[in-house]
Amino acid sequence: MRYLARELKGTYGYIRRQTVFEIFKTIILFAMAFGIFLMGYLTLGTRKSLWSVFAVLALLPASKSLVGVIMLLRFRSLTPEQYDKYSSITGTIPVIYESVLTTTGRAYYLPAICCMASTVTAYTTAGSSEINALKSHIETVLKNGGHKAVVKIYDN
Repeated sequence: MRYLARELKGTYGYIRRQTVFEIFKTIILFAMAFGIFLMGYLTLGTRKSLWSVFAVLALLPASKSLVGVIMLLRFRSLTPEQYDKYSSITGTIPVIYESVLTTTGRAYYLPAICCMASTVTAYTTAGSSEINALKSHIETVLKNGGHKAVVKIYDN
């Protein structure tokens, strides 16, 4: 049985759809936690019950989901004009859209990444000073995986 038809990572519109999904999930989880608390308080008339413990435990997944929402809100999905521009340039080359690469230092947003003939080409919105750090990170990851590829990153 399929849980929910969601977009795959790396497809156009993923960040927008995933953000909406995470927001709804977070609202539902917080509503469940507060509902458990209210159910215990209204039936027993006190906050000092086992229902309060259950409500606090229900806040754990809700808080984790809220952190996911905050992380997704940092990045914006591609506009249709940007997507048309990138897809017309790449043609039939496989492209990964709306990727977020996390390093030990920070997270980088890459609107488009494509790989062809052992060359990884990416477009980033990061500043010119950060391109070298991002390029070295991608090269290190590929090297650790046993792949040889030339990495080119553009910011315009």
